[in-house]
Amino acid sequence: MLPSLLAAGFSGLLLVAAFPRWNKSYLLAVALLPLLWALRGQSRWTAFGLGFLSGLVFYLGLLSWIVYVTHVFGKLPLPLAFGVLLLLAGYLSLYRGLWAWGVVWAQERQIRLLWFAPALWVALELGQTYIISGFPWELLGHGLYRHPLLLQLADLTGVYGLSFLLVLVNMGLLELLAPTPRGRRFRKLKVLGLLLVVLTGWLGYGYWRLGQVSQMINASPKLKVAVVQGNIKQGEKWDPKIVQATLETYGRLTAKTLERDQDRETGDQPPLVIWPETAAPFFFHHLPDRDTPLDTMVKETARKNRIFLLFGAPAAEKRAEGERLFNRAYLLDPEGKVVGHYDKAHLVPFGEYVPLERILFFVSKMVPLIGDFAEGPVGKVVPFPESPLGVLICYESIFGYLSRAQVQNGARLLVNITNDAWFGDTSAPYQHMSMAVLRAVENRVALARAANTGISAFINGDGRVLWTSPLNQEAAHTLKLPVLPGGSFYTAYGDLFAWTCLVLVAMALLFTRQRRWT
Repeated sequence: MLPSLLAAGFSGLLLVAAFPRWNKSYLLAVALLPLLWALRGQSRWTAFGLGFLSGLVFYLGLLSWIVYVTHVFGKLPLPLAFGVLLLLAGYLSLYRGLWAWGVVWAQERQIRLLWFAPALWVALELGQTYIISGFPWELLGHGLYRHPLLLQLADLTGVYGLSFLLVLVNMGLLELLAPTPRGRRFRKLKVLGLLLVVLTGWLGYGYWRLGQVSQMINASPKLKVAVVQGNIKQGEKWDPKIVQATLETYGRLTAKTLERDQDRETGDQPPLVIWPETAAPFFFHHLPDRDTPLDTMVKETARKNRIFLLFGAPAAEKRAEGERLFNRAYLLDPEGKVVGHYDKAHLVPFGEYVPLERILFFVSKMVPLIGDFAEGPVGKVVPFPESPLGVLICYESIFGYLSRAQVQNGARLLVNITNDAWFGDTSAPYQHMSMAVLRAVENRVALARAANTGISAFINGDGRVLWTSPLNQEAAHTLKLPVLPGGSFYTAYGDLFAWTCLVLVAMALLFTRQRRWT
């Protein structure tokens, strides 16, 4: 049993190494092999335990930054901070345990794992995206973010199709490497042929789509966009004494990056400048009849530089049910007028609200940093002369359905603003940025990302990362991004591929007793 336990844990370690900040993405093609080896001849519940162990090793390594966030900023004692990590990792590991259980179950019923194991993996990733608010952090396909050739299929299937193919490759390699019983050698040739066809199709589609999207990029109008990274420490961000200094930092960096860019011709559309989430750490535009001095500072930056300015700030509105708080992004025009805003639609559980608050009423008292925010509407876009903007605040960039809804509603540029200062110098900022790449590919639009402490980035509609900022440093950069036509099969039909996998798995579970699925 010990070798099986070690093999399952080793699979988890290989997956950790495949994701940022280690980025050994080639391991994705073989990372499941040790676990699959360990599952041979096991009972279903032993398989569940091995899968759970593999997932636990993976998520404890991948999400180790949770300890930093909850201990340093949540003020939890270190043992309790580790407990939070263990709880989250344990929950996510249930999906890996169920996958391993399903693999053994399918083997017992002689269901071909070449299709069932990838389909089951995708069905469980779909559950991970939506169950209990959802947390699709670094799904298997996200690990390919540095390989544009392999990413292009996401405009058909979303990130789930990439996960499917990676599991298929692992399963195919397992069959090729396993001992061959007499009379079954021809089966290996069929598996090899299938793998070659799948890989040829995957790479061929990527090559073809890269060429198509490149032509669209060259033919599309360009919009000058600047992202500004103020590098404001989280421990100081909300100190009223330094709010003015924070705005001065952003104003200085904005002017500096625009001064470096002197190629703007007379009559050009004013550039779009993007500041991060809560770059203005006060209730902006809160008084209905006048501007506060802090309001004026922000508006003056837009007027002085003749720019459109998109920035994050908390907002409070009085409604019939009482005052509601929003995590908001405002857009100012070159006259300093508010021309649009977006309210965060997918809030962070136990960060911006407490789920099941009546039951978990004690949580907000334990962790003072928890806010009580209200959700905005899904799919809302911010009006802009060149094209509506699809704004994603913080970890909204990990949910494909949000950016898809915005592109459906006309967005032709995605903007991700975030405050990753929570994460310090951990692997989380690298992981968070990597998932934004898929949102650009899925919907065939460019994406600009402004992060308080990094990583800020520009990402093209083909998934190529055009520029990234250093972490925990001041930074500002200007680039002309294509305003692409936007839209794809994925934009039109969403997670159709993932739901199809779920249906196939459900049918196998329901009807295998009546017939064999070979």
